[in-house]
Amino acid sequence: MPFLEWKDSYNIGVKEIDNQHRGLFDLISKLFTSRLYEPDGKYFFLTLNKFMEYAQVHFSTEERYMQEAQYPKFAEHQREHELFIEQVSKLIQDVEKKEPDIENKTLDFLKEWYLAHILGTDRDLEKWFQEKGFK
Repeated sequence: MPFLEWKDSYNIGVKEIDNQHRGLFDLISKLFTSRLYEPDGKYFFLTLNKFMEYAQVHFSTEERYMQEAQYPKFAEHQREHELFIEQVSKLIQDVEKKEPDIENKTLDFLKEWYLAHILGTDRDLEKWFQEKGFK
């Protein structure tokens, strides 16, 4: 069974955002796979940094759509993004220091956050964006 399995139900109906969500998903999957094949953790570290960069691009995209749609919960949603970036930054530091079991802790955090954010917070965006006619 895969660590994380993509489902079409993760889509929110805005192609650019859906593609980015899938990109984040794919990077989490690469992180999982990398720790199985490379015991020194270099690829995990590099992939985690790439994930962070991609997450920042994605959050900018999502926030641009929210502003265009005059999304009423913009500040709350943006704060979730900021907290996530802070948490992943800390995880990157811990991975670099090779803290015990950090790769598993990182994967568990990313999986939990990803599913909660995509299936929780972003569900509200889906409804709002549909009403505004975004595709």
